[in-house]
Amino acid sequence: MRSAPSLIGLSVSLIAVAIIFGTMERLAPAVRGVSIWRKRRGIDFLYWFFTPIVTRTISTAAVVVTAIAVSRMSSGMAVKEAVARQPRLLQVAELLILTDLVGYWTHRAFHHQPLWPIHAVHHSSTELDWLAAARVHPLNEILTRAVQVIPFLLLGFRGAIIAGLVPLLTLYAIFLHANVTWDFGPLRCLIASPAFHRWHHTSEDEGLDRNFAGLFPWMDLLFGTFYLPSGRQPSKFGVSGQNVPTTFVGQMLYPLWRKLPE
Repeated sequence: MRSAPSLIGLSVSLIAVAIIFGTMERLAPAVRGVSIWRKRRGIDFLYWFFTPIVTRTISTAAVVVTAIAVSRMSSGMAVKEAVARQPRLLQVAELLILTDLVGYWTHRAFHHQPLWPIHAVHHSSTELDWLAAARVHPLNEILTRAVQVIPFLLLGFRGAIIAGLVPLLTLYAIFLHANVTWDFGPLRCLIASPAFHRWHHTSEDEGLDRNFAGLFPWMDLLFGTFYLPSGRQPSKFGVSGQNVPTTFVGQMLYPLWRKLPE
């Protein structure tokens, strides 16, 4: 199991990513006037360090322990061996599609009770840019990681390939939250873009409960949740009608103490 990232490493990566994505957002901003130094921005910086050091360490340990325990009770060794013998590139292609399919339905489940209060924390950013991607409640991260990793380890996919995809998918998730107008033109229904994902984050009625896929928008097309109007960008973000706390401690406690609607 990999050790947790260091503060120095995370600081260096923060600066590097800020330069790259900050430049992108200046060149083609979807919403003008969004500043990385805006009010209440400190909570996102805190998440940047807390999530990889604390949350992902816990989730990785939980996934490993659970996978080992379940694998000892599981059967179907022939299937596992067949999957493990596949070429690496084939396993990568299969994992990208299968994890996004599982991720689609997991994400969709997070938009309903009883999971919504956990996921609402991620949607609480009222000004969306690349750093808002770091705002994820630990329970959101742990549950998502478990359902997207454990089944595929048990099926026989190589752990090294899964581990190698995690940082790439994390970086792409940051890109999807960027404050840019890009929708990938003719590929807009094939590959998830910032414009596609920003409609998922809008608090405007037309975009609510849309665009759940993290990589392949055609899954939203397949299941009837695709929404990407041409030539328009959402301008309002956050959680409509709910008072998600604006402090880090408040957001950590929010899914635990808030009263669920009847």
